[in-house]
Amino acid sequence: MRIQIIILIVWSAILPCSSVAADGGDRPDLAGRLEAHVSLLASDSLEGRGLGTGGKVLAKHYIAGQFGDMGLLPAGEDYFQDFQMRLGVAWIPGTNVIGYLEGSDPLLRSEYIVIGAHYDHIGYEYRQGERVLYPGADDNASGTASVIEIARHLSRNRHLLGRSIIFIAFDAEESGLIGSQRFLEDPGRFDPDRIRLMFSLDMVGMYEDYGGLDLKGIGTMDGGTELARRLSPGHGIDLKNTSATIEFRTDTRPFSDIGIPSVHAFTGTGSPYHKPEDTWDLLDYEGMALVTRYLEALVTELSVMPEINPSRRFIALQKPYALRFNAGVLTYAGSSNHIYADDFFRANSVFAFSSGFFAQVHIGKKISLQPEILYDYNGSRSAAGTFRRHSLTAPLNLQFNMVSEGGGLIRVYSLAGGYFRYSFSGKDGGADLDMENLYPSKEWGVSLGLGADIMKVHVTWIWRRGLTNIFPGPEGTPFSSRVFDSGWYITVGYKF
Repeated sequence: MRIQIIILIVWSAILPCSSVAADGGDRPDLAGRLEAHVSLLASDSLEGRGLGTGGKVLAKHYIAGQFGDMGLLPAGEDYFQDFQMRLGVAWIPGTNVIGYLEGSDPLLRSEYIVIGAHYDHIGYEYRQGERVLYPGADDNASGTASVIEIARHLSRNRHLLGRSIIFIAFDAEESGLIGSQRFLEDPGRFDPDRIRLMFSLDMVGMYEDYGGLDLKGIGTMDGGTELARRLSPGHGIDLKNTSATIEFRTDTRPFSDIGIPSVHAFTGTGSPYHKPEDTWDLLDYEGMALVTRYLEALVTELSVMPEINPSRRFIALQKPYALRFNAGVLTYAGSSNHIYADDFFRANSVFAFSSGFFAQVHIGKKISLQPEILYDYNGSRSAAGTFRRHSLTAPLNLQFNMVSEGGGLIRVYSLAGGYFRYSFSGKDGGADLDMENLYPSKEWGVSLGLGADIMKVHVTWIWRRGLTNIFPGPEGTPFSSRVFDSGWYITVGYKF
Protein backbone atom coordinates (compact mmCIF):
# COMPACT_ATOMS: atom_id res chain seq x y z
CA MET A 1 0.00 0.00 0.00
CA ARG A 2 2.82 2.44 0.85
CA ILE A 3 4.48 1.82 -2.53
CA GLN A 4 1.17 2.41 -4.32
CA ILE A 5 0.69 5.72 -2.50
CA ILE A 6 4.20 6.84 -3.49
CA ILE A 7 3.48 5.95 -7.12
CA LEU A 8 0.24 7.96 -7.05
CA ILE A 9 1.93 10.97 -5.48
CA VAL A 10 4.63 10.88 -8.17
CA TRP A 11 1.95 10.54 -10.86
CA SER A 12 -0.04 13.46 -9.43
CA ALA A 13 3.11 15.57 -9.56
CA ILE A 14 3.94 14.59 -13.16
CA LEU A 15 0.43 15.11 -14.58
CA PRO A 16 0.05 18.83 -13.77
CA CYS A 17 3.53 19.72 -14.98
CA SER A 18 3.28 17.95 -18.31
CA SER A 19 -0.24 19.21 -18.88
CA VAL A 20 0.57 22.81 -18.10
CA ALA A 21 3.24 22.78 -20.76
CA ALA A 22 0.83 21.28 -23.26
CA ASP A 23 -1.95 23.69 -22.39
CA GLY A 24 -0.22 26.77 -23.67
CA GLY A 25 -2.35 28.77 -21.25
CA ASP A 26 -5.64 28.04 -23.06
CA ARG A 27 -5.78 24.36 -22.04
CA PRO A 28 -6.35 22.69 -25.42
CA ASP A 29 -5.54 19.39 -23.71
CA LEU A 30 -8.20 19.74 -21.00
CA ALA A 31 -10.09 16.70 -22.32
CA GLY A 32 -6.89 14.66 -22.11
CA ARG A 33 -6.27 15.79 -18.54
CA LEU A 34 -9.80 14.83 -17.52
CA GLU A 35 -9.36 11.45 -19.17
CA ALA A 36 -6.09 10.91 -17.30
CA HIS A 37 -7.77 11.62 -13.95
CA VAL A 38 -10.77 9.39 -14.66
CA SER A 39 -8.73 6.50 -16.06
CA LEU A 40 -6.66 6.49 -12.88
CA LEU A 41 -9.56 6.90 -10.41
CA ALA A 42 -11.56 4.19 -12.21
CA SER A 43 -8.64 1.80 -12.65
CA ASP A 44 -8.66 -1.74 -11.28
CA SER A 45 -6.00 -0.85 -8.71
CA LEU A 46 -8.43 1.54 -6.98
CA GLU A 47 -10.91 -1.30 -6.36
CA GLY A 48 -14.04 0.69 -7.16
CA ARG A 49 -13.18 3.19 -4.38
CA GLY A 50 -15.47 1.34 -1.97
CA LEU A 51 -15.56 1.98 1.76
CA GLY A 52 -12.84 0.08 3.58
CA THR A 53 -10.80 -0.61 0.45
CA GLY A 54 -7.17 0.27 -0.08
CA GLY A 55 -8.24 1.74 -3.41
CA LYS A 56 -10.23 4.49 -1.75
CA VAL A 57 -7.20 5.36 0.37
CA LEU A 58 -5.18 5.68 -2.84
CA ALA A 59 -7.89 7.91 -4.31
CA LYS A 60 -7.88 10.35 -1.39
CA HIS A 61 -4.09 10.69 -1.54
CA TYR A 62 -4.23 11.27 -5.29
CA ILE A 63 -6.81 14.06 -4.90
CA ALA A 64 -4.87 15.63 -2.01
CA GLY A 65 -1.72 15.51 -4.15
CA GLN A 66 -3.51 17.40 -6.91
CA PHE A 67 -4.78 20.02 -4.45
CA GLY A 68 -1.28 20.47 -3.04
CA ASP A 69 0.36 20.83 -6.45
CA MET A 70 -1.98 23.63 -7.47
CA GLY A 71 -1.50 25.49 -4.18
CA LEU A 72 -4.91 25.12 -2.56
CA LEU A 73 -4.94 25.99 1.12
CA PRO A 74 -5.74 23.16 3.54
CA ALA A 75 -8.58 23.68 5.99
CA GLY A 76 -6.49 22.23 8.84
CA GLU A 77 -3.08 20.65 9.16
CA ASP A 78 -3.64 18.81 5.87
CA TYR A 79 -6.35 18.33 3.26
CA PHE A 80 -8.11 15.51 5.10
CA GLN A 81 -11.24 15.60 7.23
CA ASP A 82 -11.35 12.16 8.83
CA PHE A 83 -14.48 10.75 10.43
CA GLN A 84 -15.97 7.47 11.57
CA MET A 85 -19.32 6.06 10.50
CA ARG A 86 -21.22 3.04 11.69
CA LEU A 87 -22.58 0.68 9.05
CA GLY A 88 -24.33 -2.27 10.62
CA VAL A 89 -22.15 -3.47 13.49
CA ALA A 90 -18.91 -2.09 12.04
CA TRP A 91 -17.24 1.29 12.42
CA ILE A 92 -15.76 2.38 9.07
CA PRO A 93 -13.30 5.26 8.52
CA GLY A 94 -14.15 7.95 6.01
CA THR A 95 -12.25 10.95 4.69
CA ASN A 96 -13.30 14.13 2.91
CA VAL A 97 -10.55 15.87 0.94
CA ILE A 98 -10.84 19.67 1.30
CA GLY A 99 -8.86 22.60 -0.09
CA TYR A 100 -9.76 26.21 -0.71
CA LEU A 101 -8.79 29.45 -2.44
CA GLU A 102 -9.14 32.78 -0.71
CA GLY A 103 -11.02 35.44 -2.61
CA SER A 104 -9.42 38.75 -3.47
CA ASP A 105 -12.30 41.03 -2.46
CA PRO A 106 -11.79 42.28 1.13
CA LEU A 107 -15.55 42.20 1.81
CA LEU A 108 -16.62 39.09 -0.11
CA ARG A 109 -13.67 36.85 0.78
CA SER A 110 -15.35 35.85 4.06
CA GLU A 111 -18.17 34.23 2.06
CA TYR A 112 -17.83 30.84 0.36
CA ILE A 113 -18.93 28.94 -2.70
CA VAL A 114 -18.55 25.16 -2.41
CA ILE A 115 -17.64 23.03 -5.44
CA GLY A 116 -17.89 19.36 -4.53
CA ALA A 117 -18.01 15.86 -5.95
CA HIS A 118 -18.10 12.51 -4.19
CA TYR A 119 -15.11 10.34 -4.98
CA ASP A 120 -16.30 7.10 -3.37
CA HIS A 121 -18.13 4.36 -5.25
CA ILE A 122 -19.51 0.91 -4.43
CA GLY A 123 -16.28 -1.10 -4.62
CA TYR A 124 -16.59 -4.72 -5.65
CA GLU A 125 -18.46 -7.94 -4.99
CA TYR A 126 -17.83 -11.64 -5.43
CA ARG A 127 -19.78 -13.67 -7.97
CA GLN A 128 -19.19 -17.39 -7.91
CA GLY A 129 -15.87 -16.80 -6.21
CA GLU A 130 -14.69 -14.18 -8.72
CA ARG A 131 -14.17 -10.55 -7.73
CA VAL A 132 -16.23 -8.15 -9.86
CA LEU A 133 -15.23 -4.46 -9.74
CA TYR A 134 -17.51 -1.47 -10.07
CA PRO A 135 -15.07 1.13 -11.45
CA GLY A 136 -17.46 4.11 -11.16
CA ALA A 137 -16.00 6.12 -14.05
CA ASP A 138 -19.01 8.35 -14.60
CA ASP A 139 -20.20 7.84 -11.01
CA ASN A 140 -18.24 9.71 -9.89
CA ALA A 141 -14.68 9.81 -11.14
CA SER A 142 -16.05 12.21 -13.76
CA GLY A 143 -17.23 14.77 -11.18
CA THR A 144 -14.05 14.39 -9.14
CA ALA A 145 -11.87 14.98 -12.21
CA SER A 146 -13.84 18.08 -13.13
CA VAL A 147 -13.54 19.52 -9.62
CA ILE A 148 -9.75 19.00 -9.79
CA GLU A 149 -9.50 20.84 -13.11
CA ILE A 150 -11.84 23.66 -12.03
CA ALA A 151 -9.65 24.12 -8.96
CA ARG A 152 -6.52 24.16 -11.13
CA HIS A 153 -7.94 26.84 -13.43
CA LEU A 154 -9.23 29.05 -10.61
CA SER A 155 -5.97 28.72 -8.66
CA ARG A 156 -4.17 30.26 -11.64
CA ASN A 157 -6.77 33.03 -11.82
CA ARG A 158 -7.42 33.64 -8.16
CA HIS A 159 -7.12 37.38 -8.67
CA LEU A 160 -10.47 37.18 -10.50
CA LEU A 161 -12.25 35.65 -7.51
CA GLY A 162 -14.19 37.82 -5.09
CA ARG A 163 -15.51 35.14 -2.73
CA SER A 164 -13.44 32.26 -1.42
CA ILE A 165 -13.97 28.91 -3.12
CA ILE A 166 -14.00 25.60 -1.23
CA PHE A 167 -13.22 22.42 -3.18
CA ILE A 168 -14.35 19.15 -1.60
CA ALA A 169 -14.08 15.52 -2.63
CA PHE A 170 -16.79 13.96 -0.46
CA ASP A 171 -16.54 10.45 0.93
CA ALA A 172 -19.41 8.03 1.71
CA GLU A 173 -22.00 9.59 -0.61
CA GLU A 174 -23.01 6.13 -1.75
CA SER A 175 -23.65 5.17 1.89
CA GLY A 176 -26.13 7.96 2.56
CA LEU A 177 -24.49 11.36 1.89
CA ILE A 178 -22.44 10.92 5.05
CA GLY A 179 -19.35 12.87 3.97
CA SER A 180 -21.24 16.04 3.04
CA GLN A 181 -23.22 15.85 6.27
CA ARG A 182 -20.05 15.49 8.33
CA PHE A 183 -18.48 18.48 6.57
CA LEU A 184 -21.38 20.68 7.65
CA GLU A 185 -21.24 19.33 11.19
CA ASP A 186 -17.67 20.61 11.60
CA PRO A 187 -18.09 24.41 11.77
CA GLY A 188 -14.52 24.77 13.01
CA ARG A 189 -13.35 24.46 9.41
CA PHE A 190 -15.87 26.67 7.63
CA ASP A 191 -18.93 28.33 9.10
CA PRO A 192 -21.95 26.99 7.16
CA ASP A 193 -23.65 30.35 7.68
CA ARG A 194 -21.00 31.89 5.39
CA ILE A 195 -21.62 29.42 2.53
CA ARG A 196 -23.68 31.18 -0.11
CA LEU A 197 -23.96 28.47 -2.78
CA MET A 198 -23.04 24.82 -3.34
CA PHE A 199 -22.38 22.80 -6.51
CA SER A 200 -22.33 19.01 -6.57
CA LEU A 201 -20.79 17.57 -9.74
CA ASP A 202 -22.19 14.06 -9.82
CA MET A 203 -22.01 12.17 -13.14
CA VAL A 204 -20.92 14.73 -15.73
CA GLY A 205 -19.31 12.38 -18.27
CA MET A 206 -22.09 11.82 -20.83
CA TYR A 207 -22.80 15.30 -22.20
CA GLU A 208 -23.34 14.38 -25.87
CA ASP A 209 -25.35 11.27 -25.08
CA TYR A 210 -27.61 13.24 -22.72
CA GLY A 211 -27.90 16.18 -25.08
CA GLY A 212 -26.96 18.85 -22.58
CA LEU A 213 -26.22 19.70 -18.95
CA ASP A 214 -28.58 19.79 -15.98
CA LEU A 215 -28.08 22.47 -13.34
CA LYS A 216 -30.89 21.19 -11.16
CA GLY A 217 -31.36 23.58 -8.25
CA ILE A 218 -29.80 26.66 -9.86
CA GLY A 219 -33.23 28.24 -9.40
CA THR A 220 -32.77 28.06 -5.62
CA MET A 221 -30.51 31.10 -6.05
CA ASP A 222 -32.11 34.44 -6.80
CA GLY A 223 -31.40 35.12 -10.49
CA GLY A 224 -29.45 31.87 -10.84
CA THR A 225 -31.39 30.45 -13.79
CA GLU A 226 -31.07 33.69 -15.75
CA LEU A 227 -27.32 33.92 -15.12
CA ALA A 228 -26.70 30.29 -16.05
CA ARG A 229 -28.65 30.63 -19.30
CA ARG A 230 -26.98 33.92 -20.19
CA LEU A 231 -23.50 32.38 -19.98
CA SER A 232 -24.24 29.03 -21.64
CA PRO A 233 -24.28 30.05 -25.36
CA GLY A 234 -20.80 31.54 -25.17
CA HIS A 235 -19.45 28.21 -23.91
CA GLY A 236 -21.33 25.96 -26.31
CA ILE A 237 -23.45 24.49 -23.51
CA ASP A 238 -27.06 23.38 -23.91
CA LEU A 239 -28.80 23.65 -20.55
CA LYS A 240 -31.70 21.32 -19.78
CA ASN A 241 -32.94 21.30 -16.18
CA THR A 242 -32.46 24.70 -14.52
CA SER A 243 -35.23 24.34 -11.96
CA ALA A 244 -35.47 25.30 -8.30
CA THR A 245 -35.88 21.64 -7.35
CA ILE A 246 -33.21 20.14 -5.11
CA GLU A 247 -31.75 16.75 -6.05
CA PHE A 248 -31.91 14.76 -2.83
CA ARG A 249 -29.91 11.75 -4.05
CA THR A 250 -26.59 13.55 -4.11
CA ASP A 251 -24.56 15.83 -1.84
CA THR A 252 -26.75 18.85 -2.52
CA ARG A 253 -29.26 17.57 0.01
CA PRO A 254 -27.47 18.25 3.35
CA PHE A 255 -26.66 21.79 2.20
CA SER A 256 -30.22 22.52 1.06
CA ASP A 257 -31.58 21.10 4.33
CA ILE A 258 -29.97 24.03 6.18
CA GLY A 259 -31.09 26.62 3.63
CA ILE A 260 -28.04 26.84 1.33
CA PRO A 261 -28.93 27.09 -2.39
CA SER A 262 -27.55 23.93 -3.97
CA VAL A 263 -27.01 22.88 -7.60
CA HIS A 264 -26.58 19.40 -9.08
CA ALA A 265 -24.47 19.42 -12.26
CA PHE A 266 -25.43 16.26 -14.17
CA THR A 267 -25.36 14.76 -17.66
CA GLY A 268 -27.70 11.81 -17.22
CA THR A 269 -27.38 8.11 -16.54
CA GLY A 270 -26.38 7.11 -20.06
CA SER A 271 -23.33 5.34 -18.68
CA PRO A 272 -23.91 1.88 -17.17
CA TYR A 273 -25.02 3.34 -13.83
CA HIS A 274 -23.91 1.26 -10.81
CA LYS A 275 -22.73 -1.55 -13.09
CA PRO A 276 -19.29 -3.09 -13.67
CA GLU A 277 -19.39 -1.69 -17.21
CA ASP A 278 -19.08 1.95 -16.02
CA THR A 279 -15.51 2.17 -17.33
CA TRP A 280 -13.31 5.15 -18.21
CA ASP A 281 -13.22 4.46 -21.96
CA LEU A 282 -16.99 5.09 -22.37
CA LEU A 283 -16.99 8.72 -21.24
CA ASP A 284 -17.31 11.81 -23.39
CA TYR A 285 -14.19 13.79 -22.44
CA GLU A 286 -14.73 16.59 -24.96
CA GLY A 287 -18.17 17.09 -23.42
CA MET A 288 -16.64 17.01 -19.94
CA ALA A 289 -14.22 19.74 -21.03
CA LEU A 290 -17.15 21.90 -22.21
CA VAL A 291 -18.91 21.42 -18.87
CA THR A 292 -15.73 22.15 -16.90
CA ARG A 293 -14.94 25.39 -18.76
CA TYR A 294 -18.54 26.53 -18.43
CA LEU A 295 -18.64 25.91 -14.67
CA GLU A 296 -15.33 27.75 -14.26
CA ALA A 297 -16.83 30.82 -15.94
CA LEU A 298 -20.07 30.53 -13.98
CA VAL A 299 -18.31 30.22 -10.61
CA THR A 300 -15.96 33.10 -11.42
CA GLU A 301 -18.89 35.39 -12.15
CA LEU A 302 -20.79 34.19 -9.08
CA SER A 303 -17.79 34.91 -6.91
CA VAL A 304 -17.89 38.66 -7.67
CA MET A 305 -21.66 39.20 -7.54
CA PRO A 306 -22.46 41.75 -4.83
CA GLU A 307 -24.98 39.36 -3.27
CA ILE A 308 -25.94 35.71 -3.58
CA ASN A 309 -29.36 35.18 -2.06
CA PRO A 310 -31.76 32.24 -1.94
CA SER A 311 -34.73 32.56 -4.26
CA ARG A 312 -38.12 33.35 -2.78
CA ARG A 313 -39.39 29.89 -3.67
CA PHE A 314 -36.45 28.23 -1.93
CA ILE A 315 -36.95 30.39 1.16
CA ALA A 316 -40.63 29.47 1.22
CA LEU A 317 -39.78 25.76 1.16
CA GLN A 318 -37.63 26.16 4.28
CA LYS A 319 -40.61 27.31 6.35
CA PRO A 320 -42.17 24.78 8.75
CA TYR A 321 -45.51 24.84 6.90
CA ALA A 322 -44.28 25.26 3.35
CA LEU A 323 -46.51 23.81 0.64
CA ARG A 324 -45.23 21.41 -2.02
CA PHE A 325 -47.22 19.76 -4.76
CA ASN A 326 -46.86 16.70 -6.97
CA ALA A 327 -49.14 14.37 -8.90
CA GLY A 328 -49.12 10.99 -10.56
CA VAL A 329 -51.00 7.86 -11.57
CA LEU A 330 -51.91 4.89 -9.40
CA THR A 331 -53.60 1.48 -9.40
CA TYR A 332 -55.43 -0.32 -6.59
CA ALA A 333 -55.67 -4.11 -6.43
CA GLY A 334 -57.35 -6.10 -3.65
CA SER A 335 -60.71 -7.47 -2.64
CA SER A 336 -64.12 -6.13 -1.70
CA ASN A 337 -67.18 -7.66 0.02
CA HIS A 338 -70.49 -6.66 1.54
CA ILE A 339 -71.27 -6.56 5.24
CA TYR A 340 -74.89 -7.34 6.17
CA ALA A 341 -75.30 -5.39 9.38
CA ASP A 342 -78.67 -6.91 10.35
CA ASP A 343 -77.80 -10.53 9.59
CA PHE A 344 -75.38 -13.12 10.90
CA PHE A 345 -73.54 -13.62 7.59
CA ARG A 346 -71.38 -11.60 5.24
CA ALA A 347 -70.78 -11.95 1.53
CA ASN A 348 -67.59 -13.53 0.20
CA SER A 349 -64.86 -11.32 -1.20
CA VAL A 350 -64.18 -10.84 -4.90
CA PHE A 351 -61.24 -9.29 -6.70
CA ALA A 352 -61.53 -5.51 -6.96
CA PHE A 353 -59.37 -2.87 -8.55
CA SER A 354 -59.20 0.85 -9.26
CA SER A 355 -56.99 3.08 -11.36
CA GLY A 356 -56.67 6.79 -11.93
CA PHE A 357 -54.83 9.91 -10.87
CA PHE A 358 -53.70 11.39 -7.58
CA ALA A 359 -52.26 14.66 -6.32
CA GLN A 360 -50.31 15.37 -3.14
CA VAL A 361 -50.24 18.61 -1.17
CA HIS A 362 -47.40 18.47 1.37
CA ILE A 363 -47.85 20.81 4.31
CA GLY A 364 -44.49 21.18 6.02
CA LYS A 365 -42.72 17.96 6.97
CA LYS A 366 -45.48 16.13 8.85
CA ILE A 367 -48.75 16.33 6.94
CA SER A 368 -49.82 15.62 3.36
CA LEU A 369 -53.24 15.72 1.74
CA GLN A 370 -53.92 13.28 -1.12
CA PRO A 371 -57.04 13.64 -3.32
CA GLU A 372 -57.66 11.02 -6.01
CA ILE A 373 -60.06 10.36 -8.88
CA LEU A 374 -60.48 6.69 -9.83
CA TYR A 375 -62.37 4.28 -12.00
CA ASP A 376 -63.48 1.60 -9.51
CA TYR A 377 -64.59 -2.02 -10.09
CA ASN A 378 -65.99 -3.50 -6.86
CA GLY A 379 -68.52 -6.00 -5.52
CA SER A 380 -69.04 -9.23 -3.57
CA ARG A 381 -70.15 -12.85 -3.92
CA SER A 382 -73.15 -14.39 -2.12
CA ALA A 383 -75.64 -17.21 -2.56
CA ALA A 384 -77.53 -15.03 -5.01
CA GLY A 385 -74.47 -14.72 -7.27
CA THR A 386 -71.73 -12.19 -7.96
CA PHE A 387 -72.53 -8.53 -7.40
CA ARG A 388 -70.45 -6.07 -9.43
CA ARG A 389 -70.45 -2.29 -9.80
CA HIS A 390 -68.65 0.14 -12.11
CA SER A 391 -68.01 3.35 -10.20
CA LEU A 392 -66.15 6.61 -10.06
CA THR A 393 -64.51 6.99 -6.65
CA ALA A 394 -62.95 10.13 -5.17
CA PRO A 395 -60.93 9.42 -1.98
CA LEU A 396 -59.44 12.20 0.10
CA ASN A 397 -56.86 11.05 2.67
CA LEU A 398 -54.80 12.90 5.25
CA GLN A 399 -51.30 11.42 5.60
CA PHE A 400 -49.28 11.75 8.82
CA ASN A 401 -45.54 11.27 8.24
CA MET A 402 -43.87 8.92 10.71
CA VAL A 403 -40.55 8.97 8.81
CA SER A 404 -39.53 11.65 6.33
CA GLU A 405 -36.07 11.86 4.76
CA GLY A 406 -34.59 13.88 1.95
CA GLY A 407 -37.23 16.58 1.94
CA GLY A 408 -39.96 13.97 1.53
CA LEU A 409 -38.10 11.90 -1.03
CA ILE A 410 -38.56 8.94 1.31
CA ARG A 411 -41.67 8.88 3.54
CA VAL A 412 -43.46 6.36 5.71
CA TYR A 413 -46.88 7.47 6.90
CA SER A 414 -50.27 6.50 8.29
CA LEU A 415 -53.39 7.77 6.59
CA ALA A 416 -57.04 8.38 7.35
CA GLY A 417 -59.80 9.91 5.32
CA GLY A 418 -62.98 9.36 3.42
CA TYR A 419 -64.30 8.74 -0.05
CA PHE A 420 -67.26 9.50 -2.26
CA ARG A 421 -68.33 6.91 -4.82
CA TYR A 422 -70.72 7.32 -7.75
CA SER A 423 -71.80 3.97 -9.24
CA PHE A 424 -73.17 4.18 -12.78
CA SER A 425 -73.75 0.54 -13.74
CA GLY A 426 -73.31 -3.05 -12.63
CA LYS A 427 -74.81 -6.54 -12.37
CA ASP A 428 -76.25 -8.71 -9.62
CA GLY A 429 -75.83 -12.25 -10.86
CA GLY A 430 -76.83 -11.91 -14.49
CA ALA A 431 -79.25 -9.02 -14.03
CA ASP A 432 -78.39 -5.37 -14.62
CA LEU A 433 -78.49 -3.15 -11.54
CA ASP A 434 -81.33 -0.63 -11.51
CA MET A 435 -79.31 2.40 -10.36
CA GLU A 436 -82.33 4.71 -10.54
CA ASN A 437 -84.82 2.81 -8.37
CA LEU A 438 -83.32 -0.11 -6.44
CA TYR A 439 -79.65 0.71 -5.85
CA PRO A 440 -78.40 4.12 -4.73
CA SER A 441 -75.78 5.49 -7.06
CA LYS A 442 -74.10 7.59 -4.35
CA GLU A 443 -72.05 6.23 -1.47
CA TRP A 444 -69.87 7.63 1.28
CA GLY A 445 -67.22 5.84 3.33
CA VAL A 446 -64.03 6.02 5.38
CA SER A 447 -60.45 4.83 4.77
CA LEU A 448 -57.49 3.86 6.97
CA GLY A 449 -54.04 2.71 5.93
CA LEU A 450 -50.28 2.78 5.89
CA GLY A 451 -48.03 3.91 3.07
CA ALA A 452 -44.59 4.78 1.84
CA ASP A 453 -43.17 7.03 -0.86
CA ILE A 454 -39.74 6.02 -2.15
CA MET A 455 -38.56 8.65 -4.61
CA LYS A 456 -41.16 8.51 -7.41
CA VAL A 457 -42.85 5.28 -6.30
CA HIS A 458 -45.95 5.43 -4.08
CA VAL A 459 -47.13 2.27 -2.22
CA THR A 460 -49.97 1.99 0.31
CA TRP A 461 -52.18 -0.55 2.08
CA ILE A 462 -55.73 0.77 2.49
CA TRP A 463 -58.89 -0.53 4.21
CA ARG A 464 -62.24 0.98 3.21
CA ARG A 465 -65.62 0.81 4.91
CA GLY A 466 -68.81 2.21 3.44
CA LEU A 467 -71.19 4.25 5.62
CA THR A 468 -74.08 4.29 3.13
CA ASN A 469 -76.56 1.43 2.67
CA ILE A 470 -76.00 0.16 -0.87
CA PHE A 471 -78.95 -2.29 -0.98
CA PRO A 472 -82.26 -0.82 0.24
CA GLY A 473 -85.55 -2.28 -0.87
CA PRO A 474 -87.74 -0.67 -3.53
CA GLU A 475 -88.87 2.88 -2.98
CA GLY A 476 -91.73 3.11 -0.50
CA THR A 477 -91.01 -0.23 1.17
CA PRO A 478 -88.98 -1.02 4.30
CA PHE A 479 -85.33 -1.75 3.75
CA SER A 480 -84.69 -5.47 3.47
CA SER A 481 -81.39 -5.06 5.33
CA ARG A 482 -78.53 -2.71 5.85
CA VAL A 483 -75.64 -3.59 3.53
CA PHE A 484 -72.29 -1.82 3.51
CA ASP A 485 -69.33 -2.13 1.18
CA SER A 486 -65.94 -3.06 2.63
CA GLY A 487 -62.54 -3.90 1.15
CA TRP A 488 -58.79 -3.78 1.39
CA TYR A 489 -56.30 -2.79 -1.31
CA ILE A 490 -52.63 -2.52 -2.14
CA THR A 491 -51.93 0.55 -4.25
CA VAL A 492 -48.91 1.31 -6.40
CA GLY A 493 -48.42 4.74 -7.90
CA TYR A 494 -45.85 6.73 -9.83
CA LYS A 495 -45.22 10.45 -9.42
CA PHE A 496 -44.68 12.55 -12.51
